[in-house]
Amino acid sequence: MGSDPVEEIKRRMENRQLTPEEAMAVFDALSEVYKEYGLDVREDIVPGNPVTKKVIPPEKWKERLIKRATAAASDWLEGIKSPSRDPIKAAIEADSKWKDRLTQAMKEDRRKKALEKVSHADIVAVVEKLGERAFVDGITAREAKIAKRIAELQPLVQAVSDAIQAMPDATDADREKRLIMARRLMIEVGKKRRGIA
Repeated sequence: MGSDPVEEIKRRMENRQLTPEEAMAVFDALSEVYKEYGLDVREDIVPGNPVTKKVIPPEKWKERLIKRATAAASDWLEGIKSPSRDPIKAAIEADSKWKDRLTQAMKEDRRKKALEKVSHADIVAVVEKLGERAFVDGITAREAKIAKRIAELQPLVQAVSDAIQAMPDATDADREKRLIMARRLMIEVGKKRRGIA
């Protein structure tokens, strides 16, 4: 009679003899167990490479992540102000890579799968923690951007208004035509702003 397959896998794990396929199967099995029952790992290990270190419990991992991110706030700000290269130019140069990744994400339904992992209550909890001030600060910090966008949009909307005002307005049929034309023209405004008209 052959050896117990579980014991054999454990022996192979201890001796670092798993094939990639076996490692994937072990990962799948362990991740399900850990998700259901929690991690049983040492408290003194810092998060690191899971190939060489055990993983710390979720609560401690979360605390360390937040602590390190908070401590790095000034580095983050400095990095935004003085990047190693122009981020807009870099993003434009990476356009084909972005399109490839977007296509792959759509094939894999990543957006839907990510949405299924959150709830409205999760969003409310974050917003309540940030408070109303975050909304106000977000708007006021973008004043220059808002002014720029309005300066681009206002002449286009004015052109729509001028064109509609020049149409007849005597009957219900006239007014219906004005409404339909207004919609068509605002669609054209959107196209112009996106650079496709």
